[in-house]
Amino acid sequence: MLFQNGRRDQRTFDLTQPHDLADLLEAFFRWEEPEYEAFTQAVAKFKERIPELALGLRGKIEQQRQQRNAKFLAAFDKFWDLCKTSIDPNISREAIDEMLVQHLLTERLFRTVFDNPDFTRRNIIAAEIETVIDALTSNDFNRDQFLSTLNPFYVAIEGAARSISSYADKQDFLNTVYERFFQGFAVKEADTHGIVYTPQPIVSFMCASVEAVLQREFGRSLSDRGVQILDPATGTGNFIVNLLDRIAAPNLEYKYKHDLFCNEIMLLPYYIAAMNIEHKYYERTGAYAPFEGLCFVDTLATWGQAGTSVQGSFLTERNTLRVERELDAQIMVIIGNPPYNVGQENENDNNKNRKYPNGVDKKIRDTYAKDSHATLNTKLYDAYVKFFRWATDRLGDRDGIVCFVSNNSFMDQIAFDGMRKHLLQDFTQIWHLDLHGNVRKNPKLSGTTHNVFGIQVGVGITLAIRKRENPNTGLWYYRVPEDWRKEEKLAFIADKGDITHIDWQELEPDEQNNWLTEGMQPEFATFLPMGTKTAKSSKSMDVATIFKTYSLGVATNRDAHAYAFDAEQLQERVKTFIEIYNTAVDKIKRTSNAQVDALIDVEDQRIKWTRQVKASLAKIIYSEFQQSNIRHALYRPYCCKSLYFDEFWNEERYQQHLFFPTPQSEKENQLIGVSSIGHRAPFTVLVSNIIPNLTMNSTDGFQCFPLYTYDPDGSNRQENITDWALAQFQAAYGPDVTKRDIFHYVYAVLHHPAYRARYAENLKRELPRIPLVGVSPASPGGGFFSEPGGSPPGEPPVDHTPAALGTPGEPPVDHAAAALRAPGEPPVDHTPAALGAPGEPPVDHTPAALGAHAAAFRALVAAGAALARLHIGYESVAEYPLRRVINDAVPFTWRVTKMILSRDKTALQVNESLRLEGIPPETFAYRLGNRSALEWVIDQYQVTTDKRSGITSDPNRRDDPEYIVRLVGQVITVSLETQRIIAGLPDLGLPE
Repeated sequence: MLFQNGRRDQRTFDLTQPHDLADLLEAFFRWEEPEYEAFTQAVAKFKERIPELALGLRGKIEQQRQQRNAKFLAAFDKFWDLCKTSIDPNISREAIDEMLVQHLLTERLFRTVFDNPDFTRRNIIAAEIETVIDALTSNDFNRDQFLSTLNPFYVAIEGAARSISSYADKQDFLNTVYERFFQGFAVKEADTHGIVYTPQPIVSFMCASVEAVLQREFGRSLSDRGVQILDPATGTGNFIVNLLDRIAAPNLEYKYKHDLFCNEIMLLPYYIAAMNIEHKYYERTGAYAPFEGLCFVDTLATWGQAGTSVQGSFLTERNTLRVERELDAQIMVIIGNPPYNVGQENENDNNKNRKYPNGVDKKIRDTYAKDSHATLNTKLYDAYVKFFRWATDRLGDRDGIVCFVSNNSFMDQIAFDGMRKHLLQDFTQIWHLDLHGNVRKNPKLSGTTHNVFGIQVGVGITLAIRKRENPNTGLWYYRVPEDWRKEEKLAFIADKGDITHIDWQELEPDEQNNWLTEGMQPEFATFLPMGTKTAKSSKSMDVATIFKTYSLGVATNRDAHAYAFDAEQLQERVKTFIEIYNTAVDKIKRTSNAQVDALIDVEDQRIKWTRQVKASLAKIIYSEFQQSNIRHALYRPYCCKSLYFDEFWNEERYQQHLFFPTPQSEKENQLIGVSSIGHRAPFTVLVSNIIPNLTMNSTDGFQCFPLYTYDPDGSNRQENITDWALAQFQAAYGPDVTKRDIFHYVYAVLHHPAYRARYAENLKRELPRIPLVGVSPASPGGGFFSEPGGSPPGEPPVDHTPAALGTPGEPPVDHAAAALRAPGEPPVDHTPAALGAPGEPPVDHTPAALGAHAAAFRALVAAGAALARLHIGYESVAEYPLRRVINDAVPFTWRVTKMILSRDKTALQVNESLRLEGIPPETFAYRLGNRSALEWVIDQYQVTTDKRSGITSDPNRRDDPEYIVRLVGQVITVSLETQRIIAGLPDLGLPE
């Protein structure tokens, strides 16, 4: 029998029958008390109405502005100025409007649902905002009348709340409103600050871990007086609430008033944090006391101010006093969930993160960025990285603990190598719990299913400890199974309780500051570097690298506008957005003190505003169309487009204008493009004689190593392969080696299956290094090449005797002089006098020492040259003979809208009238990233329309209707021939 709501359910349940038992349990667990049910329904309806009401309030605010409500305008401007001074000097008017909306919609709930009638008087920020609201409603705008449409929901919520004694249930409602505002209504603010509600198991685990570390390492406790704790991005205050539950009762009042601090920069979570923290204190003590440790402040803006005179005011006098008290505190523990966002994806959103050029950003530039080997380090300015840098400096020279749950890309991505180096210098112990969830890295995962925050980036909990007297230094790591769902991960965290119950793995970072080194091969470091950041920035040509310089491909940040299959269409498109831009320049010249963002129409689909173009607009710089800027470009593998190649309208040309400055340079120069460090798709290499796109495989950046470089006008051609590299190769294979040979050798090695398989992890962490076939060491610690002018400092000269170069355990190979030269060529002088490097002992290059090695080298050079000719000249090769099946039921056409590959990949439906059959299975073995070459053609040669701009891309050629079908056959030929050449590459002699 089942009794619910004071009476018996009329049904009788036979517990021996599975169906009856299921019905009983369902009825029992699904039932809610009437007041809870009404509360839930009212909350759901309130959530639905928030966006509509918020937009209405925005309209009312704008109406008062347009009606020149003098009292409101004065109050608003005063408040706006305060926010500029204390929150963000670039805070927009729209952001202030948003704060007013949040306050208006939620203030009543704080007063009634949470039984806090003095909320607007007690809360120091709410009181300030009320003055602006009073001015707003001083004319015809009636606050109560406007919000009257919400009365049914307010009344239902308030009525239900009176019968609900559990604050936790009411708190759930607060969190619901919080998430609805920032993930539904205030999307831009959510993007800027990375609004994510921290799951309670993570909060508890982190707080318990801090307590365990305090006791183990410092002999102290969270309850101890003087252990001062700061949550720098408190959100709804969950970390401080959890800590309050852990503090022993005798010390609670003292800790609440003196040792606990937290900051928040967004209004609604600030309000909620105040309510939650003050209520928790009330629960534990039975007395209300305002939490003076909560500051409405941008934590990052306080960098460098701890222990100094506070610069400026922080919105209100009382809030400024709170900030001053916090900055004077001797913080020992920093804990929390910092924002994870690196910045807006689209400049048209006008929604940028704040920069701190003379504060934490400069410190990152002088530390993390300075010691990074990455070419691009923009990710180092992600908000969560700034909080790690800020927290490290906030501890000052004191011992202490930093405990963050954050984006954990810093663990393995190359851009963070400098950050990893400094973290190990700044802390004596680091513990990292890897919770995975990086959807971009593993497309098989789902953010909402596998990520503990429901986001796209990987997440981890980091505990960094500084105790200089502790000899137990080190780095520890634990990873949960990657395919676990978020419920499993949270259950694991709850079960373990704190870090002391996890079976940690101690990591041994390598010399490149890699922490996760699984799969990396140590001998890779002994190979010749293809390019280095140091050599690239050096003014000297005498550098120890194969290529002196290299560069990313072109980044337009407006591909739909700047690329086209049809050059004439591109020209008209470019002229249009240049005209729109120049009109904006005229407008800004006529408008004094105007903000750029206020003068541009971000909804105009004919132009895309980006950082660089906005900067030029602010400087009143006009743009001029140049016909010569219409250039050929490699947009994707085996997909050539026209590009408007212009410094003004390409966000970054990098050094491509020095590689292909003119069309003439395309006839003589070539470059090798490789997946950039940290690539997500499988490693890719492709040669090009035209300007390459930044992301040739649509996923990763590509670093490009040219044969030649030029001045911007196309003059002064210079070889980019260094003399140092030439010396290394000639020392190994004879003086007839040329720089073009080296170029082709490198291209062949980068295609070698054994090389790609063995060094897959190394290639993700650094630019390629090239082994010398038959010569480079196959064991860790070896080395063949020498630094310019001799051996590396402090090392003995490299041994190039026959004994050192031979293969142990194998009989001597007959290296007759005839094997070292091409047929019909005279013998090459391989005497020590001819080959020795100045200042080094003569090198033994007798035929016995060089023959087999040189033969393998020459085979690789020939293969690389054949691959380069094939990949550059793909439009000239013969078509593979596919069967063309014609559908006579429809008019024949060559036109392609979207080609479709059959499930067994043996046939391609070109359109309704034409089907190509007989595709060899081997075609798909030649892959560039996540697709085969043929699949790239199928993907790119289709009619598409860009969602934002409405621009249609049509690959069909009016002058050559058969081009796409012919290209399909040609790329199949290229794929098969590439596989044939690769299969014939000689053994590189790499370890098994």
